[in-house]
Amino acid sequence: MIYAKRCLGQDGKIINIYKFRTMHPGAHERLEEVAVNGFDSLGKVKNDPRITPIGKFLRKYWIDELPQIYNLARGDIKLVGIRPMSESDWMKYPPVIMERSLRQKPGLIGFNYAFEPSDDFENKFEHIKIYLDQWERDPVATDQEFLLRVIENIVFRGVRSS
Repeated sequence: MIYAKRCLGQDGKIINIYKFRTMHPGAHERLEEVAVNGFDSLGKVKNDPRITPIGKFLRKYWIDELPQIYNLARGDIKLVGIRPMSESDWMKYPPVIMERSLRQKPGLIGFNYAFEPSDDFENKFEHIKIYLDQWERDPVATDQEFLLRVIENIVFRGVRSS
């Protein structure tokens, strides 16, 4: 089943991001309950019981993201960049990072896969700053570089989503 997640796009515009459902119904209401498991290097709940068995497979191979090709074709998102997030997710970030990030379209492929995985949330902020600093100087070259780094990490280092 496909669902739409309301996210902030470029310039804070609300966009619907389409995905295959991978969690049990009502999963968002249980976030605080399962957050005690901690978060992985990609900011996802470790051993998340809300994910269905088929959902684990879909996420591991990014099949759940396929409906976002529609978002890409519409121009809501670009190929590589900061993943689309809801307004409540953005509120967890320092305002300056949120403001700088929302100057561009979100990415279908997360730039964060270009870095070594780390469980340290501060590293995530640092990686965003590195990406944004480069992107603000040269958007096209930055997105090309990060796409190549992401592909390298996925193919040769086995980086996968949980």
